[in-house]
Amino acid sequence: MSKNLKTVTGSAMWVKVFDPDTKFNPDGVYSVDLLKPELEATKLSDYLEGLVNERLEEEMKSNPKYQGKLSTHLPFEEDYDQEGNPTGNIKFKFKLDAVGKRRDGNTYTQKPVVVDSKLTPMNGEKMIGNGSTINVSFEPRTYFIPATKMVGVKLHLVGVQVLELVEYGGGASSMFNVEDGYVEEAVAKDDASEVFDDGNAVASDEGDF
Repeated sequence: MSKNLKTVTGSAMWVKVFDPDTKFNPDGVYSVDLLKPELEATKLSDYLEGLVNERLEEEMKSNPKYQGKLSTHLPFEEDYDQEGNPTGNIKFKFKLDAVGKRRDGNTYTQKPVVVDSKLTPMNGEKMIGNGSTINVSFEPRTYFIPATKMVGVKLHLVGVQVLELVEYGGGASSMFNVEDGYVEEAVAKDDASEVFDDGNAVASDEGDF
């Protein structure tokens, strides 16, 4: 498990963690948008800005020609409703490429861990709808693009833990009532315990957000 693994809790938006989105990338991208009230988001946003500023200073120090010429990009923004009014939330964007590439050029597939509050893996039978309360485990990775002279940080999606589910489209609860009878047995927890711990994410040295 990465020592740089972080966790944030918030309200889910546009969760795509069971099947990757291939609209802009044919290999597919898993993604999650997470909303946090502006005041509660300050700790994480300040932390991410600090990482970008550190990388910015490193790049300008290593190459003086970049002094005053670099721009920055942050993976969060103010959230707005459909009428264009601010909601009072900050939206953080997490992504994971479904296909990665090793240094030797070989490719591999990857996907985020998705579990419920008790670390039971979720298989996508119940879709995670907007408004669900979730933990997102992620690794922040800074980058520099010389061609565009841009410094930024990506929120590399590692896992999602659903604390309160708002099922997308209503699901089975809109068609059936709870009855006595067969109950699905929980499957093995796989590697979820390396990402989340009994309803709480594994804390880093800096703490969770």
